[in-house]
Order: sequence, then structure tokens, then C-alpha cells
Amino acid sequence: MKPRPTIHLLSVPRSNRVQLSAQCRRSFDGRIAVAFPPSRHSPRAVYPRPAHPLHASIRFASATAAIKSQPATSSRPSKPSVPVKAPAKSPARSPSKSPTSNVPVPQVRAKLNPPPETYAPDLVIPAKKPSQNHFKYLYQCGKLYIEFYKQGISNVRTTAKIAKSLRQKAEREKGEGGRDGLGVLTRAEWQIVRRSRKDIWRLPPFGIMVLVFGEWLPLMALYITPLIPEPCRIPAQIQRKLQKAETLKKERERRLALDAARLVSRDRKPGITSTGVVAPQAVHLSEVKNMDLYTLLSLSTTLNCHSWAWDKMFMTPPKAVLKWGVRRKMEYLKRDDALIERDGGWAALEKREMERACMERGLRVLGRKEEELRKELAGWFRR
Repeated sequence: MKPRPTIHLLSVPRSNRVQLSAQCRRSFDGRIAVAFPPSRHSPRAVYPRPAHPLHASIRFASATAAIKSQPATSSRPSKPSVPVKAPAKSPARSPSKSPTSNVPVPQVRAKLNPPPETYAPDLVIPAKKPSQNHFKYLYQCGKLYIEFYKQGISNVRTTAKIAKSLRQKAEREKGEGGRDGLGVLTRAEWQIVRRSRKDIWRLPPFGIMVLVFGEWLPLMALYITPLIPEPCRIPAQIQRKLQKAETLKKERERRLALDAARLVSRDRKPGITSTGVVAPQAVHLSEVKNMDLYTLLSLSTTLNCHSWAWDKMFMTPPKAVLKWGVRRKMEYLKRDDALIERDGGWAALEKREMERACMERGLRVLGRKEEELRKELAGWFRR
């Protein structure tokens, strides 16, 4: 009897350990049956892969390219696609900065505030002991005052030397550029030149008084304040000067309110009404020459532009005197305001310089805190 034939249909590499075989058997009725022998490994199902067209299996870089490669299904000609441009991004705007926003704070303060030599040195007077002799205590205080005056005179001389070099610098710049040489100076340097000019004239008579009176000079210093340089003024003198200035201002305002009708009618012109009370910071220099008597006297009262001698004589200053005083004070304030804004702003002013600026602008200083004064000064610069 012949052996049954074995037909191998599919063979898989031995690494996969899967083998498929079939046996054909002939039955008595002549039919052929195919049998698969059992295997230790279950055969892996093989799914037929659908036949795809060649163009469908190509990957495109973008959807637009794929659409272009497909055959046209419509008879109408397709319009050329116009690429849409994305809106250009506007560059980010950087916040506006002031000319001194990147300058360190110490440099800003040095440009605004004059050096300590322009002020009086510190003066510390010890309290009198119960068992201490009164005349001995006064003599001891007199020695401290002498040391104070010596240091003050030294400050005046130092400031005068600095001011001299600054004036030479301004003259050189004026000669080279043909413009105002004071424009090259900072606010602190300009104040040094201005204050030193007054103190240097007060120094000779004050030096003579120190030599003559010695330790007893403080007893009469309160009554000769205009003759004493600013770096040589004791704290009591500064306080007394502020009190007198504010008292005089209140009295002038009271008299101005009483004489308002008389002053307006005295200088009134047909068809022209009085401008009345105006804010000093809103006044332009060109407007001063056209102001009436009441407006001039109001500004002079606020800014302390005329002498106290007119008040002692109970007289109204002439219009020409008021114009000269108001214009002179307004020129100083306009220049000082411009230099403060250029060199760092009012917020960088030190306490003593801030109090001085408030006093010069007619703001009340006595009995007020530093925060209140800074708010008042900020209102001045807001115009």
C-alpha cells in the first residue's frame, strides 16, 4: 500500500515557531478531504490587506498639497488658491521712561539737592544741670556756639570756592556754545551759585561781629538774621524767620480782603475786568506786565515779593514796584521748576530742601508733616 501524500501549503521561518500543514485523504466514495494536524502553537490569524490605489498611500506634507494632487472631479476650472497672509504682529511698545528713570537714586538726589555745606551744621546744646552755675552754663554754651559759627564760616568759604568754579564752567559753556551757561548746571549747582552770592556779601560784617562779641553773639543773633549767612544761622533763627513770614502773610491777606474793592476800582479800566486771584504756577511771564493792581498785590502777598517796610507804613506798594518784584520771583520759580523736573522731580528732594521749596512757593510749612508738604508740592507741579 502506498503512503499517503503530504502537501505543505505554507511554511513560516522557525524563528516564529508557527507551521501550517495539511493532509489529503481519499475516502471510499472518491472524495478528498484536507485535514490540519493539531499544533502546540496556535496559528496567527492572517487578514487579507485591501488593495489600495497607489496615489492613496502617498503621504503629503500638508493638506493643500494633497488636495492639489487629487484628480479633478468637476468640469469647472478650479480657481487658483490665494495664500492668506497672517496679520503682522505689531512690535510691543515699551513703556515711556523719564530721562532720569535709569539713573541711580543717589545721583538723582545729588543733582537736585545742594551739598550739606550750604546749610548750617548741627548744633547740640546740653541741658543745664540742677547744681550747675548759671553763668558757667552760659559760658559753656557760648563755646559751643563759637564752634558752630566757625564751622558755618568754613562752610561759607567752601561753598564760595565751589560756586566760583561753577561760574567759570558756565562762562566757558556760554562762550563755546553761545547760549546761557546756566543751562549746563544741575539744579544743585545752580542753587549753590545763587545762595553763595548772597552769603559771601554777609560774611565780612558777620566775621567782625564774631570777633567783637564772641560767645555772647547768640544773644543778639535773633534780631540780626538778615546780616548772618545761612550756614551760620542757629535753629531758633530759622524757626523765628518762618513764624514771622507766615504771620506777615496772614496779615497781608487780611488787609487784601478788606481793600479788595478799593484796589479794583483804583486800577480798573473801561471794558476790562479784574482777573482776581490767580494761581502763581499758572502765570506766564508775559502776563505780568498786563496785570492790574489787585492781581499783582495778590501774587506779591502769596510769594512775598515786596518788602515789609510797606506794611509798617500802611501803604500799598506802587504798581511798578509790584511788577518788578513779581516778575523777578516768577523768573526764579520758573527756572527752579524746570530744573527740578529735568533733574529727577520733586519727589527726590530732601526734607530741608523740600521745606525750603514750599516756603518759596507760598505754601504753609509750620506745624505740618512731611507727607502733607509733599502733597502740596506735588499739587504745585501738577499745575
